[in-house]
Amino acid sequence: MKEKLLKIKKILGKKIYIPNRVYYIVLFIIPVVGILMKNLLLQSYIMGDNLYSPDFSEAVRSTWRYWIFYIAVTMLVLFIGMLFKRDKYRIIYVAVCNLFFTVLICCDIIYLRSFFTMPSAADALIIKNFSGFEGGEVTSLICGWDALIFADILMFVIFVFVFRRRQTDEKIKIKALRITAMSVASMSVAILIFIPLQAKALDINEKAYQSIYNEKNAEKTSSYFSSLGFHVKDIVELVQQSFHTKLTKEEENLVERYYDWKNENLPDNEYAGIFEGKNVLFLQIESLESFVIGKSVDGQELTPNINRLMEHSFYFSSVFEQVQGGNSSDADLMYTTSRLPVSKGSTFFRYDDVKLTSLPRYLTEQGYNTLYTQAVRGSFWNYQKCWSDMIGVDNFIGAETINMDYEKIGFTINDGDFINEAFPYISKLEAPYYAHIVLNSSHMPFQPSEKYKNLKLSEELDNTYLGGYFQLVNYVDSCIGNLLDRMEAEGMLENTVIVVIGDHTGIHKYYEYSLEEWYDEYPWVNVGDNYTVPLIISCSDMENSYSSDILAGQIDVMPTLAYLLGMPEEDYIHSAMGRNLLKTNRSYAIFRDGTIHGELSEEEKEIVGSSYQVSDYLFETSQK
Repeated sequence: MKEKLLKIKKILGKKIYIPNRVYYIVLFIIPVVGILMKNLLLQSYIMGDNLYSPDFSEAVRSTWRYWIFYIAVTMLVLFIGMLFKRDKYRIIYVAVCNLFFTVLICCDIIYLRSFFTMPSAADALIIKNFSGFEGGEVTSLICGWDALIFADILMFVIFVFVFRRRQTDEKIKIKALRITAMSVASMSVAILIFIPLQAKALDINEKAYQSIYNEKNAEKTSSYFSSLGFHVKDIVELVQQSFHTKLTKEEENLVERYYDWKNENLPDNEYAGIFEGKNVLFLQIESLESFVIGKSVDGQELTPNINRLMEHSFYFSSVFEQVQGGNSSDADLMYTTSRLPVSKGSTFFRYDDVKLTSLPRYLTEQGYNTLYTQAVRGSFWNYQKCWSDMIGVDNFIGAETINMDYEKIGFTINDGDFINEAFPYISKLEAPYYAHIVLNSSHMPFQPSEKYKNLKLSEELDNTYLGGYFQLVNYVDSCIGNLLDRMEAEGMLENTVIVVIGDHTGIHKYYEYSLEEWYDEYPWVNVGDNYTVPLIISCSDMENSYSSDILAGQIDVMPTLAYLLGMPEEDYIHSAMGRNLLKTNRSYAIFRDGTIHGELSEEEKEIVGSSYQVSDYLFETSQK
């Protein structure tokens, strides 16, 4: 080993002298080309079959015409290094810039795999959430291709240690470098403003300007301007949003058009207010997907306790995920207020001072005792402030209140011990009550210890993400069974509606690439592009079950529950963005990337397609 190190030192010790011009060209070309390749890798992930299998040919085909923008943005930053007087500082500056680009793109890729969108500067506040995570949540989102991101850094280090420039007149050299820097900067700016200048000043290329510079989709914007270009544009837009306090006439028309179409004005049916005055036990389960409900593996039910609830329930199997950068907290927002999350960052962090019309707030006003509990700190996703102020519940029970010294599954304590800790607070609720309980043990990366594996699976399946997901969903289901048994023993389930739903999808969201090998043996695992969570509204008073495969979104949960619980429609139909699934003639949902599922006319697709923009407008202008 020592001899190898000496050889490397000997090789690096031999300096190769090259002409000044060649030296500086290579010094800057390596990071320029390297950063271009990093951006190409990012786009190849976005355009691949999944975010772990890059499609380089498609990325090249789709983005080559925009590479001039990538290079312009990169050179505008890098060539400031030419203004330094000494080579040492030029090298340090270029190296730091390249490292910055590298870290930025690494963060983009990890965030994409976590949230399925590019990160916004508004997401900076989610750093508060990282304490408590074990690391597996991040490392499971890394793949071998990611190593390519660092290839140019290795080349740059080798070049800097091996090559030297020939000495020449320093004054002439510095002057030439400065002229080059100014020329490069001017050329880069000219490239970036060429299309906007044509559109604004000369009234040509308007279509290109609108499609490139006014693009709202984050991934498409990154394909036009590179990772850094996207982030610069994102920051500019966030600053503009901070000054957007009043809707323009055009924006008002867009909002009115959406609500006029969304509100179908249909007559009431037999489901109106049938659960009025009943208690509500809302069980929100991490990563619970529709495809596991009612299914068995090797003769073992995956969700036996949830399955029993379905014997007296309303069951909606096709509720599409609609979370954005707030992930699980976005689910809380939609299930209680029927408001879509904002397109940039976390709604709970950005707009925690906005009080919304919500089902819990209405129930509180009707004399309900309301509680929210989850085994996290109140500052995590800003839950405590938003549940207390934005949504409106009486009691928040989190990590500051309960004992957290138990074995973890994923990022927080296991659900069995969490329920034991939270139960005394739940049992103190006097009827009527609304208890919103979040269970987290089925959180990715789906790698449970043997202690929490109740299913007997083949070794081949058990050691996969899918097998781990099955085990954790089954474990959480058993915790639900224990909770319901305890509540029944306390007399708390009498006259109670039990809601079961996932906060967002899980195994298909994070590790879909790992599932294909199981499609033949378990064809029901292949859900295609149907990223859905189950909605089960159960009550023992129901004589018959109601099952529907209507296409819906997470924003449709609150209006449906409100209708069943007797909340007057006029109190929420002009604020809720979703529709009542028990009183609608439409079957559709919009996915977070703008994909619209369901049969709609072109005009209707245009209206539904504006829904996330409508929500942005409402939050920016603080409308309830």
